[in-house]
Amino acid sequence: MAAITTTQVSKASSELAAMRRSLAGWLKYRTINDGVLTGTVIPKKPAGYAKRTIASARDMANEQDLADKLHALLAEVMPDAHLPNADLRSNPNGAVELAKIALSGSAPITTMAPVPAGSTHPWLWPVLIVGGLLLAVTTAIRTAADVAKDSEEKACIMAGACTDYGFWLKAGGVALLAWVVWRELGVGETLRSIIASKGRLH
Repeated sequence: MAAITTTQVSKASSELAAMRRSLAGWLKYRTINDGVLTGTVIPKKPAGYAKRTIASARDMANEQDLADKLHALLAEVMPDAHLPNADLRSNPNGAVELAKIALSGSAPITTMAPVPAGSTHPWLWPVLIVGGLLLAVTTAIRTAADVAKDSEEKACIMAGACTDYGFWLKAGGVALLAWVVWRELGVGETLRSIIASKGRLH
C-alpha cells in the first residue's frame, strides 16, 4: 500500500467532520419525531395526525442503507467494538445507535484481549479511513444522512413539532426587499406624489 500523505488525512478529516454534522442534523429531527411517536413531545397539530405524518414520511429504505454503511465504516475503524445490529427489521433503532457511536467515537468492547493501539481512538479515524480506502463510504454516509434529515425535518414541521425557520427567513427577506423598494428606490414618495396630484384634480 502506498504511503499515507498528510493531504489525504486532512481530506479524510474534513469529510469525517462533514459526515458527523450531517448525522447530528438527522438525529436532531429523528429524536424530536420519535418523541412525538412515543408521546414525550407534544406537537401543535393533533397527536394522531402528527404520528401518522411522521410514520408515513420516515424512509426506512434510506435508513437501512445508512445503517449498513455506518456499520461497515465502524467495523473497520473500531474492529473490537460491539456494534449494534444494523438490520432494522430486528433492531428498528440500529441506524440511530450506530450514528451515536460514529458521533461519540466509543462503543462497548466485546473482548478482554488488548485493544490494538489506536483502533478505537476517534482522532486516528482519518488515518484509518485513508488506509482502509473508506473515504467513499464516509461521503455516502453523509449523503444518506442528509436525505434522512431532510425527510425527518419536513415531517417534523408538518406534524407541528418543529418551526419552519426557512419560511420565516424567506418572509423576512421579502419584507426587507419591499422596504428597500419603497424607501430607498423612491417608490413610496412617487406613490404619495401621485395620490396628492389626484387629490388636487378633485
